[in-house]
Amino acid sequence: MDVRSERAAPGSRVLLRATKYDGTAHWIQPFRVVADDGNLLVTSYRARTPIYTSRGEFRSPYDSVVYFWRDRWYNVFRLSRPGCPTALWYCNVTTPPTFDGCQIGYVDLDLDVKVYPTGCIELLDEDEFEAHREKYGYPDDLVARARAAAEEVAQLARERRFPFSCGPEPMRNRSSHRTL
Repeated sequence: MDVRSERAAPGSRVLLRATKYDGTAHWIQPFRVVADDGNLLVTSYRARTPIYTSRGEFRSPYDSVVYFWRDRWYNVFRLSRPGCPTALWYCNVTTPPTFDGCQIGYVDLDLDVKVYPTGCIELLDEDEFEAHREKYGYPDDLVARARAAAEEVAQLARERRFPFSCGPEPMRNRSSHRTL
């Protein structure tokens, strides 16, 4: 079965099963499908619904709309408080996702990009990426793809391109943290 050709029906429920590079479970989260055009799978998640992580159960205070492109090395969570506008975008650098009709799967590659509507863009977890690069033996091409994905998603945010197209102020890099 070619999992890239499977499409999810709007309104259906799907389960995300993310792993680390060695195959260990990292993140399990339920979503409701908003749309699926065969490449971009858009899902949603309600605040306070349990998420199961390698560190235990977590309940996000945010409602989320999540964008999974089947041909990109990242996904984007648009987070908002219930009844409020976008609080931030959280972008996970991952392998391109698979979808089998019921489950979304990908390998989490540690790097994350956080984008605020004010324009602050932060690269997160570089230390974890470097530690896992050594521990799991990330191949050079995977390292290059992960770094390129972090830069690509940051560039989309800087240019206010989809899905970073809302916010109260012009996007600009403003941060005391490592920015892209």
